[in-house]
Amino acid sequence: MTNRLTATPLGAAALENAPAVEAGRWELPPSPSLLLDGDYSMTPSPARVHDFLLRGRHHSSVDREMAAVLLAGDPQARVAARITHRHRELALTFLAVERGIRQVLVVGCGYPQRPYVHRVVGRYGAARVVYADSDPVALAHARGLMNVTPPGRTGFVLADLAQPATLAGVQAREVLDFDRPVAVLLHHVLHLMPDPYGLVTQLKNMLASGSALSITHPTGDLHPRHMVTAAAAAAAGMPMWLRTRDEVEAFCAGWRLAKGGVKPTARWGRDSRTSPGSGVSSAAYAVMALKP
Repeated sequence: MTNRLTATPLGAAALENAPAVEAGRWELPPSPSLLLDGDYSMTPSPARVHDFLLRGRHHSSVDREMAAVLLAGDPQARVAARITHRHRELALTFLAVERGIRQVLVVGCGYPQRPYVHRVVGRYGAARVVYADSDPVALAHARGLMNVTPPGRTGFVLADLAQPATLAGVQAREVLDFDRPVAVLLHHVLHLMPDPYGLVTQLKNMLASGSALSITHPTGDLHPRHMVTAAAAAAAGMPMWLRTRDEVEAFCAGWRLAKGGVKPTARWGRDSRTSPGSGVSSAAYAVMALKP
C-alpha cells in the first residue's frame, strides 16, 4: 500500500497570497471557437478515448487506435463506459436528494456528455458546479458544449489533482462555498496516477464536514481480461493503474461509506433487477464516502 500524506487546508487568506498556480488562478483556456478540431497531441488522451467509447465526437486517430486496443482486450469496454456514465447520474441524485448536497466539484471533467452535472443537480434546487480539468482544450470544449447560465453558479477551472490546492483555489471559490458541504466527483481519474493517495488526502482535508467523495475506479478484480487490457494499453502509450477493492476503499479512509461501500459500478445503489450490466462488465468499482 502507498504512503498517505496529511495536509493542512489552505485558507482563503493564504490563497490570495499564494503563487497563481497554487491558488488556482490559472487563466481559462481560449474560446472553443478559436480551437481547431484537429488540435490534438500525438499521444492518446484518456478523456478522448472515453469520449470515443461513449460515441462522442471529440477524438483523433491516435485515440481511436487506443480504443481499438481496449476493445480488442475487452469487447465490453463500451458497455463499461456506459455503465460509468450512468452511474454519475445515480450518484448525483443520491447526493442531492438523500444528502442535500448541491455543490459539486467535477475533477477531470474531460469532454462532458449529457446529462450534464449541473442539469442533474439542478433538478433538485439551485446547483453550484465547478468543472475542473488539467487539459485546456478539453476544458474549453466543455465550456462551449454546455454554455451554462447563470454563469455565477457554474465555473470552469484549469486545475490538476496533482496540485490539489488548485481545485479549491480562487476561481473555484467564486462558485463553491468550501465552508459548506461539497461533493467531489473523482470518476475514472485516479487510475491514471501511480500514487494518488496523498493527493486525495489533501483534497479531503480541504472539504467541510458533510462533504462527499464519489469515486469510480477500474479494477482487475472482476475479470482477468481487465488486467490484460490495462497492460496492452500501457504498452501502447496509455498507462493505467488498476486497483483492488481494498485499495479503492483506502481512498475513503476516515470517512463513512454509503450504500454498502465499494461495489462493482453496475451494482452500486441498485439491486440485481435494476442493474444496467453485470459486475464483470463494469470493469470498475464505485464508492461514495461521507465526511463526518
